[in-house]
Amino acid sequence: MNNSTYSTSDLWLSAFLKAKGLKIIRIEGNNRRAVFVFEDSPDRKALIEEFYNNGSIGINLIKNAMADLKSAIFNMD
Repeated sequence: MNNSTYSTSDLWLSAFLKAKGLKIIRIEGNNRRAVFVFEDSPDRKALIEEFYNNGSIGINLIKNAMADLKSAIFNMD
């Protein structure tokens, strides 16, 4: 079992990674500042490079991922 994680507070990067299939383990922080903790993946670095180099993704994928993340943030205890 892989216990390695990757964390970021970048909402758009998190939505991109989620839409590309990385699994969110938990969200830390509060509704003003969230840190998204992902189960790490061997292709995570390549996905981040893709994100910062105008990688493409389906509009519905990113829209749904962003909606999921925002909902999770606003429902944090």
